[in-house]
Amino acid sequence: MKDRNVFITGGAGFIGRAVVAHTLAQGAHVTVYDNLCAGSLENLEGLLDQITFIEADILDEPTLTAALEDAQPDVVFHLAAHHFIPYCNKHPQETLNVNVTGTETVLRLAAQAGAQVAVVASSGAVYPSVDTPLGEDLTPAPPDVYGVSKLLTEHVCAYIAETTPMRCVAARLFNTYGPYETNPHLIPHIVDSLREGPSIELGNIHTFRDYIYVEDVARLLVACAQSDANFAVTNVGTGLEYTAEEIVRTFEKILEMPIEIRQDPTRIRAVDKLHQRASTAQLQALTGTQAAIGLHEGLEKLVEHEGLRLQRA
Repeated sequence: MKDRNVFITGGAGFIGRAVVAHTLAQGAHVTVYDNLCAGSLENLEGLLDQITFIEADILDEPTLTAALEDAQPDVVFHLAAHHFIPYCNKHPQETLNVNVTGTETVLRLAAQAGAQVAVVASSGAVYPSVDTPLGEDLTPAPPDVYGVSKLLTEHVCAYIAETTPMRCVAARLFNTYGPYETNPHLIPHIVDSLREGPSIELGNIHTFRDYIYVEDVARLLVACAQSDANFAVTNVGTGLEYTAEEIVRTFEKILEMPIEIRQDPTRIRAVDKLHQRASTAQLQALTGTQAAIGLHEGLEKLVEHEGLRLQRA
């Protein structure tokens, strides 16, 4: 990435912030385009003076066109989307508009601006619930509008790769965790609860998910951008899965304190998959690398970032 122009939509968000930091560390010139709907400038603290920041919406075509023409990107990371599933379920039309139409707009204009490759955030939410590792050749069966929007996003990527000179990689992200998360998913909820005391209210504690640390995600997305595939779909996960209860027990070990789990029926999703574990063979073949940070290490990093050890002391 050294001396390459990188354009990141949603760069002020959770994963976006990590991609910004990683590409800057590699010597890239970075432009962040974000409407701050979910992200915030606070997420970019310490990085703002090293980047060009544009506050605007991906559906604002004139502004996006001008931003891309000014940035002249070699690489685009398209991360802007609605991805908090309860919000998506309540706002299906908005979700499809932002996630699908927004993606087509970003990729079409990026190709026109001369970008060589775009890496687009898809999701493991496109998969059905099966007990075995989820491979990219498995027939998608998204159970909600968010998953549908991400599957349609992948089709947009394929279309753009076929009809323009720009290469596209659709990265099916699994459950990403770490500092600066902007939505109240499981691990941020656990962290927030632990600030109040060693008791946590959870919904279904026995569903399995593949949790990947955000720094690994950023590194792997950059690795995807460096592949020579004209179009590819790849999982970005660890190949391991854990229940919510196992996550809490890992926090117990790190903090060296017992934590009470209380199940709250109102937190149990009406539709929920029992298993969600990535096959990482395609990721390894495409990038030559894989996730390196295990769950215990990743949660330790998060605990230190959030100051939970200090609060306990």
